[in-house]
Amino acid sequence: MTVDEEDGAIFKGGEFGLPRKLDGMSVDSLKDYRAALEREIKHVDEALTHRKGAVAGAEALFKN
Repeated sequence: MTVDEEDGAIFKGGEFGLPRKLDGMSVDSLKDYRAALEREIKHVDEALTHRKGAVAGAEALFKN
């Protein structure tokens, strides 16, 4: 299995629309795509932080 195949396996054969074929994209399109991915990563990080706080609050509530 190659690195590309392993990366594809992580996404369960295209889950989330990733990995995306980049061969036909222009340099400008690639830059825009990268910027969009970076914004999405920030969004996911914020959601994870929020969820960690909610889990910690629930654990504290039920710990007693």
